[in-house]
Amino acid sequence: MLIREYSPRDIEWVLWIERACFPENQQYNATTFHSLHVKDPNLFIVAEYQGVIIGYAVGERWGDVGRIVSIAVHPSYQGRGIGSKLLEALEEKMLTRGVKTVRLEVGVSNTPAINLYLKHGYEPINIIEGYYGEENALVMAKRIKD
Repeated sequence: MLIREYSPRDIEWVLWIERACFPENQQYNATTFHSLHVKDPNLFIVAEYQGVIIGYAVGERWGDVGRIVSIAVHPSYQGRGIGSKLLEALEEKMLTRGVKTVRLEVGVSNTPAINLYLKHGYEPINIIEGYYGEENALVMAKRIKD
């Protein structure tokens, strides 16, 4: 498996993963992914296996604060540590860009993702009611550099 920076030619794969992983009302579209890529190309990465994009992670930053916008691994490839590898690679990229704290939002019912973040040292800090329409979001954060 190769983790590399996203290229616009990957968009159909990323949308395939998006449709497989998220309810329709929580999916990003091609325009949103394009905007995130243009904003900070270095913080948009994909996991590629045998020529197929099987996962992605995208982040953004404001000064020394980074935000994980989305991480997803196609259900056919979940449970193999790919999410962890994407998370670690994105944190490393943020660290080299001067980020000290990383934040994220995750649906309160998304137990696998919450467990992934807890395993990697993220701590719950807040709840945002109705963030995903009917579902609340758990805000989590991790200090990656003092």
